[in-house]
Amino acid sequence: MVPALLAGAALSPLQAYAQEPAPAQPATGPVDDSGDIIVTAQKRSERLQDVPISIQALTAVDIERRSLTQVSQLPQSVPALRINYAGINIQPSIRGVGSLVAGPGFYSNIPVYVDGYYVPTPGASDFDLISISSVNVLKGPQGTLFGFNATGGAIQLNTREPQQTPTLTAKVGYGSYDHLTTAFYGSTGITETLAVDVAASFERGESFIRNVVTDDGDAARFRRWQVRSKVRWEASDAVNFTLAYAHRFENNPRAVLLNARGDETIGIRVPDNIIVSDRGDYAGTAPAQFRIESDSFTLTSRFDLGFADLTSYTGYRKDHIRQALDYDMTPANIYSVKTDIPNKTFTQEFNLSSKKDGPLDWVIGAFYMNTKEVYHFDTNTPSAGFGTGEPYNRLFNTTNRLKSYALFADATYEVAENLFLTAGGRYSINKPHLDYELIPSNARDSGGVKFTNFSPRGVIRYELTPQSNVYASFTQGYKSGTLPGSGFSLNPIDPEKIDAWELGYKIANRKVRFNVAGFYYNYSDIQVTAFGTNGASVTRNAAKAEIYGVDGELNYNITPDFSIDLSAAYTHAEYKKFPDAIGLQQDRDPASPTYGRFLNIGINANGFPVARTPRFSGNIGATYGMDVAGGRLVLNGSMFYTSKMYFDSVKQLPQKKYALLNLRATWTDPSEHYDISVFGTNVTDKKYQVNTHIDSYSIRQFWGDPAMIGASLTVRY
Repeated sequence: MVPALLAGAALSPLQAYAQEPAPAQPATGPVDDSGDIIVTAQKRSERLQDVPISIQALTAVDIERRSLTQVSQLPQSVPALRINYAGINIQPSIRGVGSLVAGPGFYSNIPVYVDGYYVPTPGASDFDLISISSVNVLKGPQGTLFGFNATGGAIQLNTREPQQTPTLTAKVGYGSYDHLTTAFYGSTGITETLAVDVAASFERGESFIRNVVTDDGDAARFRRWQVRSKVRWEASDAVNFTLAYAHRFENNPRAVLLNARGDETIGIRVPDNIIVSDRGDYAGTAPAQFRIESDSFTLTSRFDLGFADLTSYTGYRKDHIRQALDYDMTPANIYSVKTDIPNKTFTQEFNLSSKKDGPLDWVIGAFYMNTKEVYHFDTNTPSAGFGTGEPYNRLFNTTNRLKSYALFADATYEVAENLFLTAGGRYSINKPHLDYELIPSNARDSGGVKFTNFSPRGVIRYELTPQSNVYASFTQGYKSGTLPGSGFSLNPIDPEKIDAWELGYKIANRKVRFNVAGFYYNYSDIQVTAFGTNGASVTRNAAKAEIYGVDGELNYNITPDFSIDLSAAYTHAEYKKFPDAIGLQQDRDPASPTYGRFLNIGINANGFPVARTPRFSGNIGATYGMDVAGGRLVLNGSMFYTSKMYFDSVKQLPQKKYALLNLRATWTDPSEHYDISVFGTNVTDKKYQVNTHIDSYSIRQFWGDPAMIGASLTVRY
């Protein structure tokens, strides 16, 4: 019997280091000397207001003031973005486009990039926002330039670049639940052409979860640390290289310490069993574990060829995840698993971009990726089962390999004064390969398949003024087909396709930044995964959806001391063709041989809302500064709101509307070398679920953090 591989979970929002933005860099600088935000959404550096794509850009100052510490918290400032979990894997969705399940052979619809490098492992994508210069959330299909499965958008994280001018920042913070944070960033020149930086952080805490069976308040105690270093060599005025290394370690069992919704668990089969569902309670006894170790090596090479700029991105990363999870969420030994998930990825990309010295602006490029992901279940323990007394169930071993190739081009031409036309396309070849072995039957098979695709893009943009633009675009999105390891079949899952139309307006100056876009999507062949009565996952191209709406943001500096930030998203997303959706219903008959199990039921989901897509979400924030005690006091508050939505496709797992309020106050001394901050997150102590997940053993839920307070000291030179 193969259980549903992944459980709903969330990693703890951990306080991390966020730093004032560095001066703008050619590829990643967030703000230029005029105050314009610079982005690389079209693979070249451009002003945000000139890019005909809906983008929500956050600088390091935005991240700090809003108390955002991890990628998983970005939806609090980017309402069109939603980040949930499938087990330990983050699953972003933008405007209703995203994946519901992660596992062997699956990749997210919303890729995460760090300094231009694709991160394929969903379990390794919830990065700390450390030494970040900017975060850009690109909304809508980005298949032409970002390619691999960017059906719904992309998330770009840009870290700081080494500087010749010596700089040093250190930070220490302490908050609720014994949460200690420390961080450091330093950069300096070694020679006139060589500069180096180092960013490091360490955190530990005990979270808010208590094991009610063992009365252990440290059940979710965690620790994590990471270090990143870059060396930048200006070989000449026309050539430079940046070599970077990053290591991350995390031991955070909270990611798998879930509880059952009500008594909806197979654990009801055991008399006098302990079943808990309140926030902060956990009742499992099987060892719970989530550990991740990651290493990444990147070499970014830039060459000024005179007529164009050539950039090479060469990257290798290795992620190793270890998890152990109790599926029934009770002390009874019913079903639990332990998994090792190593992943190795090599990527190479070349971008050749024009100099912008005429009416034509263009970029052409090539991309290659070779990745290998293994799911290895504990094989030192005999197969467990109901009442066997063994701690883990042995399930299967899979190896998913993928080779991906792509050529792309994108060009913008000024056909008349202030009128620009853009055309682009990407041709891709994806070759997934699967090896699987079922335990204990030893049934096995292996094989591969090939998918090809061409994704076009067309845009018309008119520059109303040097600070404002209006645009209209059509883009096709494509998520590659796959061979899902947990399906134990060499029958491939076909690609998803999306046709996207967007109409937008942008204006930006030193007082106001306003971006708004309306969109319409025709989303077909959606890859849908459900879990059968026997626990096996079933993935099909089973749904078609219609999605339309409007979203935008407003940043308004009312006075030099007072500013407001507003962002909102309205999304109407419904399945238009989904008559054979699969739901699960618990057998509540004590006389039944399947008592307590969740059994398949057929549901016509036509007209149902697309999973994880609230009709409305928004954020409102305000910042006020004043002179106090010779220094500067800055007060910030932000509130995030989301309407009701469903975690699944068949309306069995609702999440009611809720709002989260965060507050922060920071005093900077007269020398501007010291910051003292106090902050509170979810200060109204709102109870809400980050995710809820159903399979044949239970409905598992993971609660969002309660109210938390803390303080920090930052030293800057």
